[in-house]
Amino acid sequence: MSNTAVEGSLWRHREFLQYWSANVVDLVGSGVTQVALPLIAVVSLHASVWQVALLSFAQKLPPLLVSLPAGALADRHRKRPVMVGAALVGGAAFLVLPLADALGRLSLGMLYGVALVSAVAEVFGSTARISFLPALLPRARLLEANSKLGGINSLADSAGSQLGGALVAALGAAHAVCLDVASYLACALLLGRIRTPEPAAVRTTKRTTFRAEIVEGMRYVGSHPTIRPLVLAATAYVAVMAFLNTLWSVYLLRQLHYSAGALGMTLSVGALGGFCGALVVRPLVTRFGPVPVMLTTLALAPFTEVPLLLATPGPCWQVAIAVAMFVQLGCAVTQGSTQRALRQAVCDPALQGRMLATSRWVVYGSQPPAALLAGAAGTWLGLWNGLTVGTVALAIPFLVLRSSSLAALPRGTAVLQEAHRASARPQQESDAA
Repeated sequence: MSNTAVEGSLWRHREFLQYWSANVVDLVGSGVTQVALPLIAVVSLHASVWQVALLSFAQKLPPLLVSLPAGALADRHRKRPVMVGAALVGGAAFLVLPLADALGRLSLGMLYGVALVSAVAEVFGSTARISFLPALLPRARLLEANSKLGGINSLADSAGSQLGGALVAALGAAHAVCLDVASYLACALLLGRIRTPEPAAVRTTKRTTFRAEIVEGMRYVGSHPTIRPLVLAATAYVAVMAFLNTLWSVYLLRQLHYSAGALGMTLSVGALGGFCGALVVRPLVTRFGPVPVMLTTLALAPFTEVPLLLATPGPCWQVAIAVAMFVQLGCAVTQGSTQRALRQAVCDPALQGRMLATSRWVVYGSQPPAALLAGAAGTWLGLWNGLTVGTVALAIPFLVLRSSSLAALPRGTAVLQEAHRASARPQQESDAA
């Protein structure tokens, strides 16, 4: 582990800046695609609500299928080659869309395939990348690092959404994806330049199978007193948001008559809220403690959907929806940075990859059925009624965390070290037995 800038600013930590910059360019490109893909489906290919739900399903299925193998791979091998290789595969997948459009061969089936392949690459790449962070920095710097990453990710996402709207208007949705292709290449280059030595993978004296290592990671997460309730609450939140987001873009484009520029502007304003959430997460956790911060942000989530339900076509409601998204993403980044830093800090280093993969498998594995459920609700109940059901369901994540056995943790950023010591005791007792 590099000790550079352990006490100073992370902005002077060269390797962290490489890591941080890779996230920036990746998110800028993904922000463009976030605008372009639904427009390709809805506008260019005239997709129905159910077909848009299938596109969302294709993007959200890979975490359920490959998260567990991705975690075992990250713990068995060096993470840097996996990160770089995944970025290259993602770029190659999205390059198919502008080429197919130029040849007049673009289709919904191709769009589904590209979404599926790129999402598989993202699972392997992000699992390796996130589990690499605790090897790059000391545990005491993880909340700071996650807040810096969350903040710049939100700004990059905002810039990508703005660029997405402008590029779609200028070049067409399929050709706007070229920027995402370039971002994948830049991400691979930046990650490849990180030179911090990775700790060798921890090996036991007995030989273990890939399956046994996956099962070990699942048992670890399922029995951990801090990680388990965090994962359950995150699962509820991500499932409901997947339901809402499947219907959200279609509702804005068809019922509220948003243009590509208006959609991009709304997404970019929301992303700025994520940046503000990243700025305040450390002082909030220091003052109030991590659990109260997470509970408060989850409690606010349902209210951020109300302007969408009340909106009619027109610029005034566009502003109201953008402001609500600003608050929603600010809360999401605040609670997400807090729970991610906690999980990284308390996890056994030998299980970082599998802990992350198991958490993602449970959390993001809820997205495919949520997307299909949203498609059914939007088709049978109507878009507005489906969004109303999702808004009410946003209270569930708060109730899950509020009723969990997660003990009140000490206030301040020292909570990361104290939580690690507390969670290590049961493991040490188990090892001794």
